[in-house]
Amino acid sequence: MKPVKINGFTIVETMLFLAITGLLVMGVLVGTGTSINIQRYRDSVTSLQSFLQLQYSNVANVSNDTSAKTCGGSDSTPRGQSDCVILGKYITINGNGTTIQTNDVIGDDHPSSANASDDLSALKNSSIRISDLDSETYELEWGSSVGYKAGDSAPYILILRSPSSGIIRTFISTIPPVSNDISSILNYNQPAQLCVGSNGLFTGTTMEVKIDANSTSASGVDILGDGNGC
Repeated sequence: MKPVKINGFTIVETMLFLAITGLLVMGVLVGTGTSINIQRYRDSVTSLQSFLQLQYSNVANVSNDTSAKTCGGSDSTPRGQSDCVILGKYITINGNGTTIQTNDVIGDDHPSSANASDDLSALKNSSIRISDLDSETYELEWGSSVGYKAGDSAPYILILRSPSSGIIRTFISTIPPVSNDISSILNYNQPAQLCVGSNGLFTGTTMEVKIDANSTSASGVDILGDGNGC
């Protein structure tokens, strides 16, 4: 009786199969991980854009959710009974670029503002200042952070509604206001160019969220990709 010959893989062939399969699986996992990180980064950029665009909506559609609004010193009066109005938002970015803070901007409500010849004069006549009651913070997603182009620094941003025309105006300066006197920012009109770092999520192009100079609506907040200089 002849012995039965059983066909199969040798140890070398089996090891080669496992090695090749492992490499293929590793390649799929690495590719999937990279795609996920890229999507997370893009989500962080679009979320930042959406947050900044929301500020324009908040300025255009004012909502006072507090029971009182401070108009100077330590005195405060009920809503609808004070001589100050909410005129917009003041936006700053913390030192490491991971947190953005917004505060309400209030101003005096008097004829010299409403009857001014232009928006800038109207805002200056309103004696704008930061409200000490309302603030909001936004944390950038997925560990991303805001950086700046060579020679640039953190912007100080005012988005204000003119008390004379009702038109929204944006004022941006890289010079910090002295003693929180934000009225000095009204003298500047430059774009805010925010380079969004990925914090090592991937090594591709750094995207930019840009607020156009003198933007009057949310459409002035754009996302720039290749060639943005970041």
